[in-house]
This record gives sequence, structure tokens and C-alpha cells, in this order.
Amino acid sequence: MRARFAGWSSLIVGAGLLAARAAAAEPSVWVVDDGEKIRRDATTTPFERGEGNPVWRPGEPVRLFAMRNETVALQVVVEADDDPVDGVTVDVDPLETPDGTRFGEAAAAPKEKLAKGRAALPVGMPVERFVEHFVDVRRASDDASPRRGWEPGSGPTAGAWVGPVPDALVPVEQAPAWLPYPMGVEPRSNGIMWIDLNVPRAQAPGLYRGAIAVRTHGRPLGAPIPLELEVVDATLPDRTVSGAVTYGRALLESRVGPRAERHLLQLLHAHRITPMIDATTPADLDRTSAALTGALYTREMGYEGPAPAMGDGLVSVGTHGAFGAPDEATLTRVRAVADRAAELKLFGATELLFYAGDDACSSPWGGGWSALLHQDGDPAAQRLRVGWTCTLDPAAQPVDVTMQRAAFDRAQASAARAAGKEAWVVGGVAPRSGTFLLDADAVSPRVNGWLSAMLGIPRWVAGDATRWTTRAGEGIDPYAWSADDDAVTNGEGFLVYPGRQVDGFDLHTVGFEGVVPSIRLKSWRRGIEDAGYLQMARERDPARADAIARWLVPRAFAEAHTGDAPSWGERGAPFADARRALLAVALGREPVALAPRGARPVVAGGGADVAAATPGAPGMGAPLAGAPDTESCSQGTTTAGGVGLLALLALRLTRTLRSRRAGASRPRAAAGAAPT
Repeated sequence: MRARFAGWSSLIVGAGLLAARAAAAEPSVWVVDDGEKIRRDATTTPFERGEGNPVWRPGEPVRLFAMRNETVALQVVVEADDDPVDGVTVDVDPLETPDGTRFGEAAAAPKEKLAKGRAALPVGMPVERFVEHFVDVRRASDDASPRRGWEPGSGPTAGAWVGPVPDALVPVEQAPAWLPYPMGVEPRSNGIMWIDLNVPRAQAPGLYRGAIAVRTHGRPLGAPIPLELEVVDATLPDRTVSGAVTYGRALLESRVGPRAERHLLQLLHAHRITPMIDATTPADLDRTSAALTGALYTREMGYEGPAPAMGDGLVSVGTHGAFGAPDEATLTRVRAVADRAAELKLFGATELLFYAGDDACSSPWGGGWSALLHQDGDPAAQRLRVGWTCTLDPAAQPVDVTMQRAAFDRAQASAARAAGKEAWVVGGVAPRSGTFLLDADAVSPRVNGWLSAMLGIPRWVAGDATRWTTRAGEGIDPYAWSADDDAVTNGEGFLVYPGRQVDGFDLHTVGFEGVVPSIRLKSWRRGIEDAGYLQMARERDPARADAIARWLVPRAFAEAHTGDAPSWGERGAPFADARRALLAVALGREPVALAPRGARPVVAGGGADVAAATPGAPGMGAPLAGAPDTESCSQGTTTAGGVGLLALLALRLTRTLRSRRAGASRPRAAAGAAPT
């Protein structure tokens, strides 16, 4: 008995020593996909334990899958303990199949003379790495603002995204001194690397294996994390659903420089988002003709990505009502734009929308411009479609295109189509749709891609991409921005950040003549690519595909009500599960199990229950492992059992010590990366 007590005492003491060492050990490294945003101060999350993490669990490889012509993303989190860490690098070792085929070889680098002469990096290379910058959000967006991102009671968990919120993604090759690479990580904080894996359309299918290597000053920071990417034998369409943004060229050029527009256009195209090119003169069409014809989106121009050599297909003539009230003198200027579009042979492949105004349902401008243009003797002017933002019934509007603010009704849209009109969506307000605001969950922009495909929305316009100003027109530094007015809407008006700031905000200049993407932009891209999965699955089994989509998004638009939480939830794991399930349908594989969400039953479709499926189907990643084997706890008198129990005790003690220390030094992190 005394010997057994001595043995247990030794185990407990040993566990305490291990725990003490672990509590003061080197930083931890873990991986999550693009379905979550991880705050800088969220250092105790379930994701780092593999809980609710669709792509990684401790001790296992990162497992991803993708079609050709698709982008998959992951985040590598370096979590410091009591001491700061600097000189941190994150590299993706070459990914190869067993026969030696390398990932990315199908996409050759741009010509050297182009690479050296560019102010911005080529867009869409197979592996792109970004340092995540945290924007200090001082208070949550106002749910009473006319530009609100959610109805009262339908926003994120209170306080979830107040504080250091990740959004700007700065390429590692151009990281500035204020956001250095190699990275520096403060004590009890996170430094995060975002990695895009852009699968070339010519990539051979197969399982590609490599590793993620994290180092500090060249020394390994833990063991490399194995990385597996299955490229399935299918190609994502170049065009799935249509997302669009406006942008202000004058501010872009004054803040960043004259070459910034070209980089912005390429970046948006690579993210499957259409720029609403503003044309108020014929010269505007001449300047952007390479984007409209597709010539800008070629390897020779430094572009690798989806829809190569395909034009953007949209021109906004006089964005936000720039031409003002309809009259004959102004009509002459509009005719000049339309005539130049005809000379460039844009009509047909490109939609030219005369943008009559915003939020002016009772304005005479819409009907006035429709009458002037459609009855004009100029054939080119007659081909312009007139549109505006208004949330009333689109069939009853005096314009051809009604952009409805976070609203879409299928019956009304169908009636509008029958009358030769269209209903688009603009912006986003939860719980009717996702929002594009900075202080929302990562999946919020993503769900809008799903809704576009589910409901057949012709276009979804997010709003402005580069409005780095207040509503009053005062310039802001978006890297440090937090609005101080009464109607704060964090991040409203921009989805990219300036690559250079030369107009008084040079404290946060990156130093290149281009733009920096945001996590919100990439989340929207993920949703647009998910929409391609839904479309491909519908081609094989529309009932099952729609059942999966309804499982993920049971209510939206008019089905959702003020005060409701968004029906799709806050977490990214259900989106990943639905994407896996759609892939199985699209490829004719065994169905993937979808567990009931909360109290809702799983939706059935096509006579087959979506939940009746085989987990771990080929290409879907391994099924989640079961609970730890508790039988080994009864083997405390054996060497193997004692070591296992010692490790278990050490792990529990380590977590207790860390959580107590964290709780004593700072408040708990918010629910967006919820501590436990």
C-alpha cells in the first residue's frame, strides 16, 4: 500500500513539474481555417485544442481539400506565453504527391521583367502569405444607424469584437516596420499568419503533402505541422454568383497613387468580385478597357487566378447619381459615354448601368432618366439600363434595376423579371443577411455568397471598397480607425486598405502602390466559391443540394425577424461541414453526415435524409477522433499507463495554471474566439 502511495506521489510530483515547465514553455503554434477570426488577446480558445476546428487537431496533420481553380485558406497562430517572441517566420514547405508532382507548378511565375518593375506583387500566385493586422475597435457598431450592419438584438455577442480585431492582411514580402515580418508577438498574445493556397486550373488531382514550419530567428518553434491538401478531380467554374463593389478612383489615386487602380482591379478579380467601374466620361472607359475586355487578367500582366482573360462585365455610368437630375444638357454627356462603349464593343459582354441615385424611391430622377434614355434617338444610349438603390417592390419601380438594401423577395423578383427588370441586393443587415462590417463574425460576409446561389440573386453589391473617409468626407486611417460619431459602423465603406498613404496618414503606410486585402474580402470570396459547390451539386442532385443549403441557412431576408440571432450561427465549422457535404453530392460520393443543429431537425431532400451518411468518405478528411481512451487511467501501475496518466495530469494542471494566470492578468477574450 505504501509503495503504491509512493508511486502515485511520484506521478503527481512529476505531473506538477511537467505542468510548471509547460506553463513557462515556448510559445504554442496551432492552425485554424478561414471560418474564424482570432483576436490578438484570445489566447485560450477551443480551436487550439481542435474543438470546433474543421481542419486540425493537435498531433494530426492539417487536412484541406479543394477543386482546381479554387482558393483554400488557413491561419497559423503563434501564441506567446509570458515572454515576447520575435523573429517569427512561417513557411509552407513544398507540397508534393507520392509520385513527385508539386503543387503550384502548373502556374508559372510572371516574367522576371514584370516582377521587378511592379510596385505591387503579382496577384494570385499559388501560395500567398499575409501578416494579420489587428484594428483597434473601440466600441461596437451602432444598431440604430441607417447604415447599420444588424437589427437591434441581432448583432454579434456583446463585446465579441471590441478590442484588437484582425482584418487587414499585409503580404509578408511588403510588411512594414510597424507590422514586421519576421513577426513579433507580445506576451500572452497572438501573432497570426494568413495563407492562401490558390489551386491552379491545370493542377493534377491527388493528395499533396508538405508541412508548415514555424521558426524564431531560424530555430524551429516546435515540430513542423504536417499539411495535406487533396485536390479533387473537378474544376470550380470561373463564374459562380456575382458580387460587386464600387470604388472611388479620386481618393484611391490621391491616397495611394495612379497605379493603385490597376492593382485593385486585379485583386478584386482574383477574389471573384466585380468592380463597378465608374464612367462619367469616355476617357474612363478607355482607361479601364483592359479590365473590361479581360486583357488585364493575364499572366503577361502579372495575374494568376480565376477567370483569366475574362472581362469584368459591369460599368456603372455615374455611380451614386453623379450625373444628377435628368436634362438635355446632361444627356449629351451620357450619350458620349454610351457611344464610346459602343465603339469599344462593350455592349453584350458588359452591362452598362446608369446609376440614377441612392435611397431615393420617391425621387423623379429614376423615371426621368429612364424616359430620356430609353426614348433617345441614340441607339447606344437606349441600351443603358437605369438603376438605383431602393427597397420597395422592384416590379413597381420606374427603373430597370432596383438595388434593395439587405432585402430580397423571390416572388417580387420573379414579377420584376417578367417585366424586364431585375432586383439586386446591396449591403447586408443581420439577421436578414450577412453584414460586411468589421466587428462581425468571420462567416458574416460568407453567408451572402450562399444566399446569392440559394435564391438566384443576380448581383450582390457590398457597397464601397475604398471609402477611407467618414460619411462627412473627412479622411481616416483605416488601419487605426475607430469612428467617434454617434452612428458608428466599423469598417463600413471599405473592404481593402491602402498600400501606401501619402495624404497625412503615413504612420501606417505599407509602402507599395496598391491595396491590401481584408479578412472580410476573403470571407466573401469563400462564400462565392461555396456557391459554386452548391451549383455543381444541384446539377447532380438538386433536392439534396438544396437540403444541405437549408440546413446551413434555414432563414434569411423576410423569414428572419428583428432580434433573431442569424440562423446560420457564428462559427465556421457548419460552413465547412456543408461544403464537404456539397462536394460529396457534386462528385457522386457517399453522403456526408450533417448533425442536427440545435433543436432543428436535419432537412430531408430527394427522399433521402441528409444525415444518413458515411463519415470520413474519401477526400473528406478523416472523421473526428473519439474521446480519449479512459481505460489507460486504470493502468497506473504500469510504465506505459503511468506515463500516459502523468501526461494527462500535466496537461490538466497546465491548463489550470494558464487559465488562472490569464484570468488574473486580463479579462476573458470575447466570444468570437471564445475562451473556455
